[in-house]
Amino acid sequence: MTFGAAGDDRTLAITYSKRVGPDPVAVWRDEVEPNLEQSGDYRRIGEIRATTYQGREAADMEWTADVDGTRVHTFGRGFLLGEGRSFSLRWTTPDADWEDKANQEALRAFLKTFRPGSG
Repeated sequence: MTFGAAGDDRTLAITYSKRVGPDPVAVWRDEVEPNLEQSGDYRRIGEIRATTYQGREAADMEWTADVDGTRVHTFGRGFLLGEGRSFSLRWTTPDADWEDKANQEALRAFLKTFRPGSG
């Protein structure tokens, strides 16, 4: 599911999976990144970082790519729910606007307030 507003190039994408492995870093590296590498001018920023999110195993990855003629910057956080289930949150903005205070505040708000359903 992707959220955004008309006339606003920023988006929040949320994906849910029922079939991921037990290592969130490996999920980004082995399952997500190969698909990104096939897109326009993908470039990972830094390493894929293991972390925790809401008490769950998680991993963060940042990258840039060309989408419809615009260079975009994405922060992704994937986290495990158990039993092969996971969520991925991806905040994407035009790369030129990545450092804008409003963009960074929006990202922090999404990460702070997102709650997976109980199902």
